[in-house]
Amino acid sequence: MQYYKLGKSGYNVSRICFGTLTIGPLCANLSLEAGASLIKEAVDLGINFFDTAQQYRTYPYLRKALFGIGEDVIIASKTLATNYDEAAYDIEEARIGLARDKIDIFLLHEQRNIQELHANLPALEALLDAKQNGVIGAVGISTHSSAVAAAVAVMSEIDILFALVNIAGIGINDGSLEDMEAACIAAKKQNIGVYGMKAIGGGALMHQAKSALNWAYSRLYLDSVAVGIKDHAELVTNIAWCEGREATESSKIELYNRQMVFDKDPVCHGCGSCVARCPQGAIKLINGMCQWQKQKCLYCGYCIAACPWFCISFC
Repeated sequence: MQYYKLGKSGYNVSRICFGTLTIGPLCANLSLEAGASLIKEAVDLGINFFDTAQQYRTYPYLRKALFGIGEDVIIASKTLATNYDEAAYDIEEARIGLARDKIDIFLLHEQRNIQELHANLPALEALLDAKQNGVIGAVGISTHSSAVAAAVAVMSEIDILFALVNIAGIGINDGSLEDMEAACIAAKKQNIGVYGMKAIGGGALMHQAKSALNWAYSRLYLDSVAVGIKDHAELVTNIAWCEGREATESSKIELYNRQMVFDKDPVCHGCGSCVARCPQGAIKLINGMCQWQKQKCLYCGYCIAACPWFCISFC
């Protein structure tokens, strides 16, 4: 496993960042034992960087797997807070949930546009204060927006940029793939640590996963690439591809053609909460019922978490 310095944060992180969204209740919904076991296996194989978020509900997996390991493993978490008090609360929730006095990296989660970033500056202030007090090691911004990424590149107080980057440019909220790459390169030049998300488009590029991941691993402006992993075959295959090898387990990876369902029991109430939460505009409310726009979907599961009636699922 290769390791890279994550900009001015000073953390040395594995080329692969284990994205924990996929093991949790919004995606594969692994049992606590199965998820923790997979995380432990990843550590044994050299992965030392794990990405989570309050919304992912994966703190219990990380806590069980990593308890007692200490500083050998780097954890990045994220908050959707919009004000100082909410962000401060989310930091404490992460410390308790992960059983850590200090969270290595904490980011504002999914800043969708410049206006939203500016509106959420009070939450960012809470992160910066926590860093000053030794509760956070590094502060960052997570985004699908090339404009936000470009703004982050000139924010001297930011240590980390977590940006959506993939070979097809799927999921970038504004601008082109070239715009996003330019923003990431500019951030890198300012010694901001940069790691990438959605290398296979949240699953949309699954049928070209190897070429998509190899493209991401070849981007020199990315210090690490966050990859969703939900089983042993995906874990060892991702590591092998990152190291320029082939893994026999790659033949066991299931190529999902996932569908979103709104008419489970209970049926969709047409409240629109999922529509408001979707960062990609992949759900529309038509005649009082939600309809899925598959071509826009990143399979992030955020809509599932937003539904107050628990009626959305992937099948």
